[in-house]
Amino acid sequence: MKILLRYAKRYSGWIALQLFFATAWVVTQLMIPRLMADIIDNGIMQSNMNYIIRLGLIMVGVSLLNVASLLANLLFLTRVNAGISRDLRGDLFHKVINWSEQVRGTFSTATLITRNINDVKQVSNFIDMSLRKIYTLSITIIGSVIISFTLDSQLALLIFLILPAVLFVTTKLTSAALPQYGRIRAATDNINRLFRQNMSGIRVVKAFGKTAYEEQQFAQAVDDAYSSNVKAESTMMLLSPLVMLFANFLILLILWFGGVRAESGTIQIGVLVAIIEYVTLALANVQSFASIITIIPRSMVSLKRITDVLTTDETVVLPEDSALKRAASTNETIEMKDLTFSYKGASFPAIDQVNLTIENATTTAIIGSTGSGKSTLLRLLLRNYDADEGSITVKGHDLKTLSREDFNQLFTLIPQETFLFSGTIRDNIKSGNPEATDEEIWEVLDACEIGEFFRKSPEGLDTWIAQKAVNLSGGQKQRISLARGLIRDTSYYLFDDCFSALDFSTERKIRKAIQERLAGKTIVVVAQRVATVEQADVILVMDEGVIADRGTHTSLCASSAVYQEIVKSQMKSEGVA
Repeated sequence: MKILLRYAKRYSGWIALQLFFATAWVVTQLMIPRLMADIIDNGIMQSNMNYIIRLGLIMVGVSLLNVASLLANLLFLTRVNAGISRDLRGDLFHKVINWSEQVRGTFSTATLITRNINDVKQVSNFIDMSLRKIYTLSITIIGSVIISFTLDSQLALLIFLILPAVLFVTTKLTSAALPQYGRIRAATDNINRLFRQNMSGIRVVKAFGKTAYEEQQFAQAVDDAYSSNVKAESTMMLLSPLVMLFANFLILLILWFGGVRAESGTIQIGVLVAIIEYVTLALANVQSFASIITIIPRSMVSLKRITDVLTTDETVVLPEDSALKRAASTNETIEMKDLTFSYKGASFPAIDQVNLTIENATTTAIIGSTGSGKSTLLRLLLRNYDADEGSITVKGHDLKTLSREDFNQLFTLIPQETFLFSGTIRDNIKSGNPEATDEEIWEVLDACEIGEFFRKSPEGLDTWIAQKAVNLSGGQKQRISLARGLIRDTSYYLFDDCFSALDFSTERKIRKAIQERLAGKTIVVVAQRVATVEQADVILVMDEGVIADRGTHTSLCASSAVYQEIVKSQMKSEGVA
């Protein structure tokens, strides 16, 4: 609740106005039965028409105030509710998008989507019900009981025969339903995960004949959600009928004892009618309260899930101030000393005691088998993860002293997994450099051997890229991703196995264009194909998290057993004797 109160403080003014008009709405609503009692006892029973007209006009005025208060109440409530929901979603997105890969791995994408959409919606419903319903119902019940006591304390005491029973039933049923709402949220996460996974990998599912299996898995997830929903709702659905039963029993008691007293003349008819109205109003509100109280346990589960995200501490903390601006350095090398890193839960280190110096204006290639630690080395260099031991120095600065601005200025990463934004080719390339001109965009597209393709398109640079770039081939997406990286002007360029979807001829042309365009820059290339790395100044051969050998292509072919094995295996796969 502390998180929610923190957000509510931002709208304290609007909340105060909303509560003021909500209170005015309840007060005007409670005035009407009291005025009606006076009209009956002092007007109708006394045949006083002037009194009836005067109080009737007052009742009309009170009714108009009641409607005006309700409209103002809903206006401010909408502003508060929409504002808090907007802020929650914005802060969740800001928190997640600024997480390092190390922290992001503790939450699945499916659960983050559910928390940002469904859970915020549940919290929004809770805010709406708290300010619009729970508050007004509570003061209506309290006001009705107080006014009933001012009219006739003996009949009003009958209310307290019912309230303890109602509170007991409400507490027991809500406590029983609360665990089920947690299971519903978890089941919803699983449904989102499976649906997203199958939509993304639909071709693989069909190619491997896994349709029936995936349908079975999804059906199980849906059944889990169904079972939890049925258990929760079947528990809470008892609440409203039980409260109604108690309410009707109370009205019967009031009519019985009130009728006897009215016959004996110890209570006025108008007062009896008013008490019945107030008791009916109070119990109707108790019933409504019992009906909407079910949203509280759901909302508490959702609020906890949102709080878990917002309070998750970032383990890879970047300083705010720029180390590069604070202390310039002429040292352009990248140095790694005694670097060791293990993924959470792993039995062996992904990187083990690596020592490496990457010289300025050179091309350093990293090659090795799958799982040898090539990409992990780049992740450590970009501080997606922090090393367990050792240090990394860039331009004479410890990596941990660099700000986000410094990383953006120093590094350009072209990742292994190609991701393009929905939008035009121009928009995608300019995401690498917002100031790029069309001429510069065409230059990098030509360098990546895809400029001619878009020149033939009627839309040119306005060619639209669909969601997940389904209207482009794997090679086309990879070349656009390369162009987006080349448009940037940074000190270091990191190519993480981003040539894998290209044929050898196209790759050779692109690598040549990259060397020309990035002359004088420091380049690090991670690859599995020997053809990709053979022209590098230095080749690092990684094996099980360590640098097994280093040297040029020629020297490694002569001296490195691991590199020789990689060369032989690729020659066999390409049909070379």
